[in-house]
Amino acid sequence: MLRLAKFQYLAPQSVEEACSLLKEHEGKIKIMAGGTDLLPSIKQRLSTPDYVLDLKQISALNKIENGSDKEIRIGSLATLTMLNESRVVKKYFPALSEAAGLAAARQIRNMGTIGGNILLETRCSYFNQSASWRKSIRSCIKTGGEVCHVVKGGKRCYAYFAADTVPMLVALKARIAVRDPEGERKYALNQIYTQNGKTPNILGPTDVLTEIVLPLPEKGSGGSYKKLRVRKAISFPLAGVAVYVVMEGETCKEMKIVLGAAGSGPIEVTEAENLLVGNPMTKEAIEEAGNIARKAAQPVANAARTPGYRRAMVGVFAKIALEEAIRRAIPE
Repeated sequence: MLRLAKFQYLAPQSVEEACSLLKEHEGKIKIMAGGTDLLPSIKQRLSTPDYVLDLKQISALNKIENGSDKEIRIGSLATLTMLNESRVVKKYFPALSEAAGLAAARQIRNMGTIGGNILLETRCSYFNQSASWRKSIRSCIKTGGEVCHVVKGGKRCYAYFAADTVPMLVALKARIAVRDPEGERKYALNQIYTQNGKTPNILGPTDVLTEIVLPLPEKGSGGSYKKLRVRKAISFPLAGVAVYVVMEGETCKEMKIVLGAAGSGPIEVTEAENLLVGNPMTKEAIEEAGNIARKAAQPVANAARTPGYRRAMVGVFAKIALEEAIRRAIPE
């Protein structure tokens, strides 16, 4: 049985207090929201903080609400179950609700948060192992070594980013707010990902993700998210495809195609988007967009299925998701 390493538990009552504690213990502290990613990491000794800062007591971060008539605001502590079941999210962003409902199992969705999913650690079959297992091989780049066991001669970490909600959030043009001891910063969500498995996002050790803001969808819009997984519950995605489309009649006015678990961060398939925008959504165009998405995927041999299979399924799911998003945008 893997046991938790010892740490001191901190439970701030406000974002300001959280930022102060992060600054005070910088380099020795980790943030916990739902704990579904951090606690297994501590058990495997992938992370060994002296302090764990639990955000759960900050009630202001646990919300889903209309910020105005043009946007929805989601607190970073809103659970995946809240996101899946929220009437507001189902009304305006049904594909996001579905993506949240496909994450893990019910018990984990009840604990896991949208903020934690956005800042999820990247995964690799050579990294997500017990400490004793990892001692039997050379230290990889993600654990501070110089070798990649997946890509021979690789100079960076190729661990894959396996968050279910992020591809859909990026497709929906989500923005985030981040607080640190100096104040608040805002980013478009797609700006924070580095495409490097060792440090998958740009947030610093004293940063607290506080809020996700989604602009309300345009008239004639539709979305879809499709996920490749080994089991219907628990499993992280081995590939994911999110699509958001805005239609004017039979013509595509706007399009976003974002891949998940196909690289070290979410991958926006801009070539396919450029192909479709301004043109009728014919079967031939959808087929070509799926082929482009397949080529854009960058899986490597660090998960339960082969890179070739995962890449092929990205192409299949892209076509299925495009067709579903268009049906939702143009109801019969």
